[in-house]
Amino acid sequence: MTSRQSNPVSLVSQWFIRHGCVEQVLSALPAYVQEVMEEPGTLIYLVHAPLPENNPNPLLQSLPPAVRPSLLFFEEYASEDAFLAHVKGPAFTAFVDKYGQCFISSDGHPYNTVTFLRREQGFIRGLDSRSPQAEQIGSLNRHPAVMFEIIAKDQDKSKAFYSEVFGWRYQNGGSGFAYVHFPLQLRTLLGGIGQSESGVPGMEPGHSFYLLVEDLQLAINRALAAGGSPHMPITSVDGYTFAMIKDPEGNPIGLLQAV
Repeated sequence: MTSRQSNPVSLVSQWFIRHGCVEQVLSALPAYVQEVMEEPGTLIYLVHAPLPENNPNPLLQSLPPAVRPSLLFFEEYASEDAFLAHVKGPAFTAFVDKYGQCFISSDGHPYNTVTFLRREQGFIRGLDSRSPQAEQIGSLNRHPAVMFEIIAKDQDKSKAFYSEVFGWRYQNGGSGFAYVHFPLQLRTLLGGIGQSESGVPGMEPGHSFYLLVEDLQLAINRALAAGGSPHMPITSVDGYTFAMIKDPEGNPIGLLQAV
């Protein structure tokens, strides 16, 4: 795997809004950001505006004074390819085409400053404290699940199945253990404990893991073509849409629809 494909890309950029266009730009942001959320390689996409000049709190005064009106973007992508997919993708290009004239321009294009970043240290809190999930939970749960493993009867065949269905690539460790590494993501980790139900697929006693997919039916079709079998049909509960399949050795695999 090349560094172009695997290294995350982070950046901050600032766009300068023309006076008289502020409301138009701000009203367009929710729909635009919703479209960006559909990009699987876009991990973080935060849009901020400076606090108003009449902000009464002396502790929250920008130094040097902020340029208003403007937008400050913080973005992180799974790879350089994911970054290029965003800037060439339908959400960003349509936004620039429709609202580009609302920003200060240079050579006919919106002028912006950009700084690409390399993370040295830090952390990302698991849930936005303003989210409905955080309000329901009250406080953040600790000790998230951070690894899963599949102990196969035939490791080579299982590696081939998961590679064919999910595109996994492997890094060999001790005793030939095949590690599967995933890019850094800003996504809430989800877990749960349920009551088993006799005879109901997916509700057998034990434990399961779920893989995030963009298209449930497509993932199921790939699994069946690669020698897997169906287990639980596509189901929606509590705002989540998921299904389950079994790999060729009969191990259950949950599939969770990306939102």
